[in-house]
Amino acid sequence: MMRSLVFALLLSQVYALFDFSTCGSTKTCLLQPATCSSNPSSCKQGMSFKRTSASFLEIEMFATNLPPTASYDSWMAVAFQANPCDSYEGNGIPCMSNSPVTECSALNGKLMAPALSWNNDEPRNVRIDNAADLAKAVTLQMSALENSQGQVYCKTLQRVQGAPFNGMPNTDKVFQLDTMKMYAIFMAVGPTNGTVLAHHTGVAMSSKRMMIM
Repeated sequence: MMRSLVFALLLSQVYALFDFSTCGSTKTCLLQPATCSSNPSSCKQGMSFKRTSASFLEIEMFATNLPPTASYDSWMAVAFQANPCDSYEGNGIPCMSNSPVTECSALNGKLMAPALSWNNDEPRNVRIDNAADLAKAVTLQMSALENSQGQVYCKTLQRVQGAPFNGMPNTDKVFQLDTMKMYAIFMAVGPTNGTVLAHHTGVAMSSKRMMIM
């Protein structure tokens, strides 16, 4: 009984930070299972995004089924995929190849921190050589991190329009919003392995492409 009570309290901390009540009004949410907003305690993972200004996007990510040590050995990530993959999307299924990724990740045993990466055309997540410089250019920052026995919440903010890249390489691998495009959106979680993200253990994805307003 006491264990159940403690677990419920830990969950309530994560869910209070995420605030499901604003999904569909002030922010767009993507949840797993997709219908869990009516019963937040059944949510395994989720993300939200909202424009905080013309140039900046706030992203929230949470997971409730990661290890207790998640803030030092796990990752949560969101990808925004702008270009349809005909072989998949002909069947109505979005794909996550060739997509920029924003992540909260614990690499090399260090505390979870915000970072940029890239899903290649396999698709496989790869590190970007100058990711740290690109992150500075888009003013990537983490404004909140909470981990209570594997119930993890992370909030990031980044510039998604008009970033001052000034000739940097790999800018095509960083999310810069095109308001004329429709995006497939993915959120995944899993363990880290040294400097890389190991294979995901959970995924939430948009059922269709959407505008990012």
